[in-house]
Amino acid sequence: MSAAAKLAEVDAKTADLTTIRTALAAGRDDLTVRASSTCCPIPFTDLAEENRHAGPCC
Repeated sequence: MSAAAKLAEVDAKTADLTTIRTALAAGRDDLTVRASSTCCPIPFTDLAEENRHAGPCC
């Protein structure tokens, strides 16, 4: 894996963590409940996709 590809993967994961931190800061501490809510503006189902950041794990 090239350094540029690895950096892109790390940046994507950092963006996911930022999304979750934003939700927690907004008082959404029960992420499981929020993930199943149709009015939830945070894309938890997208974050949970198994192959979201396809590629080797290491």
